[in-house]
Amino acid sequence: MAKSLKNLQSLRSHSANSRFVSLANKLTNSTAMGALTCFVAVCFCGAPARAAAQAGPVTPSKKPTSQTQLETYKDLIAKAQNLTLQRDRLQASQILLRAIAREPKNSVGYKELTKALQELTTVFYTERAQSAFIAGEANLPLKPKEALESFQESLRLEDGNVTVLKAIARQHLIQGECEKADGFVKSAENLDPYSAEVYLLRLQAWDCAKATSFLEEKLFTSDAQLIGVEPYVRGLQMRELIRKSEFKKAKTTLEKWAAGSKDYPEVSYWTFELSKAQGSAPDKAAAARYVQLCQNLTPRKRKSYNLDVDLCKARETVEAYLKEASDED
Repeated sequence: MAKSLKNLQSLRSHSANSRFVSLANKLTNSTAMGALTCFVAVCFCGAPARAAAQAGPVTPSKKPTSQTQLETYKDLIAKAQNLTLQRDRLQASQILLRAIAREPKNSVGYKELTKALQELTTVFYTERAQSAFIAGEANLPLKPKEALESFQESLRLEDGNVTVLKAIARQHLIQGECEKADGFVKSAENLDPYSAEVYLLRLQAWDCAKATSFLEEKLFTSDAQLIGVEPYVRGLQMRELIRKSEFKKAKTTLEKWAAGSKDYPEVSYWTFELSKAQGSAPDKAAAARYVQLCQNLTPRKRKSYNLDVDLCKARETVEAYLKEASDED
């Protein structure tokens, strides 16, 4: 028992990540309570009480029951947390994934298990890995090569960290490296297929690879898994609707998007693209606004849109169009 406590306390004192520390504290306190029970029994009740304390409460004999049947979702979360303290991310993930598969959707257990899965697959175990990741973020968007190198170093230090896998996949998508991105998306899906951000990356990877048949099936379904990332799906939807010449639906989608994201550069870009696709006079005002919004992106504002792998990608093309249109006038 003392050895177990010592190990947990050591993890707590050496971890740089606050979520990891919090988890260590929680489990340390739980273990310490069990130790206190035995201590009280030994000091005040003697050997018989010690034996009873160690043996636990006497219960009537029951028919043998499998361990899986006895374990609640809370037990399984605790087991996964213990594995996380041992830095076994893969096993922790597998335990939670099996448990989630047995829970009805929208149940309390389902929600708690998916929440725990997201936490345990994205937490940093070490300060070195987290520092490398932060260095990678600091290099974006001006130094993408250096950023990718830092992300890869972070992943080398903590294999299977979904936070890092997402960042690497996203950077490959920004650079148009669809196949490379797909590999990292698959790795993230194996650990947490319930993550909205991972699901978004899957859609973006299909879009990058022009896998339209897969996109058509998923883009326009009402999927609860996309909650929280809907604004970043709109651009994918607009591209697909314009490709299929479904302009009325595209206009409705754009209006909904613009209602809550008027300063989002991509809203102006797709307003411009839709006007061109419809064969009417291109919306130069929307094009100019797009360029202006991209030019005025502060690092903080850019970070708020970091899930969009197409953010301001078309800026140079639109600038060239505006210049040409101006020369013609």
